[in-house]
Parts: sequence; C-alpha cells; structure tokens
Amino acid sequence: MNRLACAALLVSAAFMAQSASAQMTVQRTVVSSEAARKMAEACEALAKEKGWHVSVWVIDEAGQSLYMYRMQGAPWLSVEPSRMKAQTALQTGRSSGSYEDAAKERGVIKGSTMAVMLNNFMAAGGLPVIVNGQVAGAIGVGGSPDDEGCAKTGIDAVFKK
Repeated sequence: MNRLACAALLVSAAFMAQSASAQMTVQRTVVSSEAARKMAEACEALAKEKGWHVSVWVIDEAGQSLYMYRMQGAPWLSVEPSRMKAQTALQTGRSSGSYEDAAKERGVIKGSTMAVMLNNFMAAGGLPVIVNGQVAGAIGVGGSPDDEGCAKTGIDAVFKK
C-alpha cells in the first residue's frame, strides 16, 4: 500500500469512529442553576407585587432540584405541591393544569390512578421549560391565586427575551 492510500484509510477510519460515537450520544439542553434562580426571583417579584406568598421549585431535565424557595408566609402545604407540579410538567411536557384536564377526560378513577402511580399533581402551577424544542426542566409554583401565571413570569424572565 502506498502512503497516500494508507493516509486516506486512516482518515476514513477516524471519521467512521467519530460518526459512530456521535450516534451513541444525545445533546441535551438543560436549565442552569443560574437560570433556575432567576426564574424563581421573577416569580417572587410578581408574588410580592400582588401580595401573594408562594413556594417555587425549579428542576432540571432529569427531575433533580435546582432551586427551591418558600416565601415567608407561604403556606407550608404549598412546598411539596410546587415540586410535584414541576415534576408533572417535566414528565408530560405540558402544564400540570392540562394534566388535570386530560385526567378528567380519562375518567376520575383512571385519571386519579395514573396521577398517584406517576406521583403527579393535577393542578395548575407547573410548566415545562422548553428551549429549542426540548424540555430543559420545569418550574412549579404553589400558594397563589395564579400559580401558573407566576410560573410563566419566571420562564419569560429568563427565556423570552
């Protein structure tokens, strides 16, 4: 084999190996800790403006907690539901309130059973954070008359500029 043929063969092998390994990985978009903090702060600012006291929970694309905040005066029963709302939004890729509507369509027993089995929360206040068509995380809010609006304010403050 001449040198040129050997070089071409080596370059081809390198490209094929690189292509094969690229097929075995997936690039993901993930909410950063800084984005989570800014989302929660925007939600808190809206809550203060409206006289609400909320709990905010932000999770990454794997469902791991990035940021949790309970405002002074927020109902202690708003903490865990805010996490569950975020988890529901992450798992379904839609608002936790729409999960409630879908569960009602399936019937009370079937919808409730699925929610319990999946550890989901069927109430408005959880929204997925969608970046470039990927669910990059989720935010859940509890304790206000408009939990979903507060969650949307948080997302918009960071990702809708």
